[in-house]
Amino acid sequence: MTVAQVRRVPGRTAPTTRLGVVALSTPAHGGTFQYTLSMMEALRYVRGFDVTIYTDSDYYKNAPFPARPLSNSRVRQATQTIAAGLGLRLAEAFADEDILLAPIYSTALLHTTKPFAFTLHDLQERYFPQHFSFAQRTWRRVLNQLMVRRATRILCESQFVKNDIVTILDIHPQKVSVAVGPPSRQLAFEPDQASVQRTKRKFALQDRFLFYPAQFWPHKNHLRLIEAYARVHETLPDLALVLTGRENETFAHVMEKARALGVSNSIVHLGYIEPEEMSAIYRLATMLVMPSLYESVSIPIFEAFQAGTPVTASSIFAIPEQVGDAAVLFDPLSPDAIAAAVLSLASDAAKSAELSRRGMALMRSLTFERYASQLQLVLDALVSAATDVTEQTPSSRAMT
Repeated sequence: MTVAQVRRVPGRTAPTTRLGVVALSTPAHGGTFQYTLSMMEALRYVRGFDVTIYTDSDYYKNAPFPARPLSNSRVRQATQTIAAGLGLRLAEAFADEDILLAPIYSTALLHTTKPFAFTLHDLQERYFPQHFSFAQRTWRRVLNQLMVRRATRILCESQFVKNDIVTILDIHPQKVSVAVGPPSRQLAFEPDQASVQRTKRKFALQDRFLFYPAQFWPHKNHLRLIEAYARVHETLPDLALVLTGRENETFAHVMEKARALGVSNSIVHLGYIEPEEMSAIYRLATMLVMPSLYESVSIPIFEAFQAGTPVTASSIFAIPEQVGDAAVLFDPLSPDAIAAAVLSLASDAAKSAELSRRGMALMRSLTFERYASQLQLVLDALVSAATDVTEQTPSSRAMT
């Protein structure tokens, strides 16, 4: 997957401000990669910026914006973070830019003099410390504290996360902006019926199945989903469960539990799926089930809404804010509650059709133009900050 499909909007007036976009996510990072693609698509619609991408990944080599290399090795990240913690300033990596935007954190931003905004996706380690090692919790705590204090603006994807940033990290609310973007257009197109049926045959998908596209990370809650599915299977043995995501240690535990509960033969694991096939699978699915224990925003939920797929989802943290009245919610800590939600929707065609309608209506209002207008406000604030700095130090531009 690349950003090859992203194109500039014709007729764009000449940009005037140099904007560096720090793009470090890859598909292995899960939702932050999709988030980066969406942000780049939205940047087609903002006004007055000349965009350059800074990246260490080949996934952005076909982007519509020129790219420059940015080293992001673990050694460099550690060096930059330690130096920032000690109050030391390392070499400027973005000398040719006026302002900077980062879809996720970058330790290089700790050593820039340019105004920047970055997206802080979540503080889930505060809720589920058991999912993180001591080293990971320490890294996230130290890095987040450094980043939010050096950033000119902070982006997040829900009011829930904004409240966390304000209260847990002690940041003024006006410094934090909620901007929710639609998923990349790579999944927004409508596949024809022949493509849908071809995908069904390729993966030997049953007529009815639950769909859960997620990496096998602990907070994705696969183990409880398997317990719930075993209950569902007793009532609806024709309803399969289809999973995606790379195999890891958690995947092995999930399949071991499925075998112990006697449902492994009804579970299909597809691994990595190309966007075109993923779009078809959404349209084939009976419903999306999203039992995740924590999401700042769930991209699969938006993808399901786009496809008209009914959604059942967790009732905790930011997900209720995201889905509104367009999903059946359940307690993700209770396999019985998950099973009950799935069974209620699977047996109610009218309810499924209504949720499909509501989800598609929600997505019609979540446009890239709307997202771009939210980003425009943030970028304009960065421009103002850059202007203030330039006026205070008239020689600063010559120094860059």
